[in-house]
Amino acid sequence: MNFIFGIIIVAMFILALRVIWATAFQLLVIVKNGLSAIRRHTAGRSARKAVPVVLPRISQAVDWEAMSEMVRREIQRRNSGSGNELDRLELQYQAKQKTIKLYEVEIEIAKLERELHKIKPVDVSPEPEVKKRRKAKTQPVQAVTDDTSSKTAQQVFQLREALKGGGTTPPNNQPARH
Repeated sequence: MNFIFGIIIVAMFILALRVIWATAFQLLVIVKNGLSAIRRHTAGRSARKAVPVVLPRISQAVDWEAMSEMVRREIQRRNSGSGNELDRLELQYQAKQKTIKLYEVEIEIAKLERELHKIKPVDVSPEPEVKKRRKAKTQPVQAVTDDTSSKTAQQVFQLREALKGGGTTPPNNQPARH
């Protein structure tokens, strides 16, 4: 019995050593990371307090006017390149606006044609043959008066034909539409 208790105590002792060893190792890692973070922080603070960086001096004399002129030309060249692109885009925009206006005009024409067809439908029919009128016998006294009345009658007939549809008469089987 003492042997069994001894083995249990030794096993517990070994487990306790492993737990203590793992805990100590974790503490060591935490301390190591903390020290490195502190070192980084102090290095960053000392770098900020350091002497400012001095640019090296140019050994030869620089013509600042020539350099500024060269920079100015480069800026103008770049701006003119974007200006060309701006002009090209402006032309494309104007072309598209004109195309849109043409479409709008075509739509308006189609609407007007549709309204015209509603008001006056187009009949494709053969034109009726014009019959020649026979001259009635007139008395010599009324010749002057008949001449003026025939002129006015002809004018009235032409006006009626024009109002009906440009000189075309509707077929006999369809009444005239007004």
